[in-house]
Amino acid sequence: MRVIVGIPSYNNAGTVSFVVKQAAKGLKEYFEGGIVVNADGGSSDGTRDAVLSTPVPEGVEVHSFVYRWPIPGKGSAMKELMEFAMEREADALVFVDSDLRSITPEWIKGLAGPIEENYDFVAPLYIRHKWDGTITNNIAYPMTASLYGKNVRQPIGGDFGVSAKLIDVYLEDEEIWKTHVARFGVDIFLTTTAMARGFKVVQTALGMKIHDPKDPAASLGPMFNQVVGTLFSLMERYENVWRGVERIEDVPVFGELERGEPEPVKVTLDLLEERSRELFAEYEAVLKKALAPNTFKGVREVLKTFEFDDRLWSHVLYDGAVAYRDGILEEAKPLVPLYFAKTADFVKRTMDINTLEAEKVIEERARVFLEEKDYLLERW
Repeated sequence: MRVIVGIPSYNNAGTVSFVVKQAAKGLKEYFEGGIVVNADGGSSDGTRDAVLSTPVPEGVEVHSFVYRWPIPGKGSAMKELMEFAMEREADALVFVDSDLRSITPEWIKGLAGPIEENYDFVAPLYIRHKWDGTITNNIAYPMTASLYGKNVRQPIGGDFGVSAKLIDVYLEDEEIWKTHVARFGVDIFLTTTAMARGFKVVQTALGMKIHDPKDPAASLGPMFNQVVGTLFSLMERYENVWRGVERIEDVPVFGELERGEPEPVKVTLDLLEERSRELFAEYEAVLKKALAPNTFKGVREVLKTFEFDDRLWSHVLYDGAVAYRDGILEEAKPLVPLYFAKTADFVKRTMDINTLEAEKVIEERARVFLEEKDYLLERW
């Protein structure tokens, strides 16, 4: 099987060489070689030099290019990595993030191996600290699981395996790459498209994910806008798929997931609450139009205590999706203060429990979203 590992990057000189080395070892050990290719966004810190100077085993090629797609972002890099894979007639393309510190050669086997067994989309399954991946835990996971009925735990995990057949589908409509899919919307686009179009989906156990996490209150606003905006727009595209979904099915897992406690992730609770209140005041007028009256009333109460139950939170996102479809919300950005409030609630709720126990809280959230789907159908 011809396997290519694609690494999108932007100013990752400090970490990318390790990722290249581990990917190359994985290709050599499990697939008798292959190609590691880096699509860079025009880094100024020597990222491409770090890629090209990394020693790799015989039989592994290393390439690096600056992507040409005019919209700067992770998705643009991944689009051109897919085009590169098609030109080289790859059977499988593996995407890995350029800031990974926990990647091993086995990750390449885990992400590409299932393609040999006729799976088309391989999602990562790893242990992450309870406060890492707040957009995943609060939005992307419960929304995609309840909408499309597949229990894919890390729909925006960043590390994926895709088949050549699926790459054709991702590249069939160039217009989609002129949206937030060209930026951080790309991961939810890849996962949702695979599920909604009926491709065979599997998860692969990768152990711990250790990377450069971001404090949500300090830096995740633009990512939120791009991920959630893409998720909402795909709901319109695939309405005929998710309308009839009434249960969440387990998705097969390759390998065994080791349990453990990852290194802590910093979350500034005071800043989350402060930013939530500030931004709510800024977006209050549009939120009053976007949210149903009871939902709006509920979130105003939340901002007094930051106790934010999952049922109300599902209504916020379902109302947001309807408002996005109807043009009341031109972007998902006005929902950011409520995401900050929900994250603050989750941090407080899980302060004294470990990551495994916090996982049960997140799984329960997906079940609540499914239970509240009738609310979405009424509003839609």
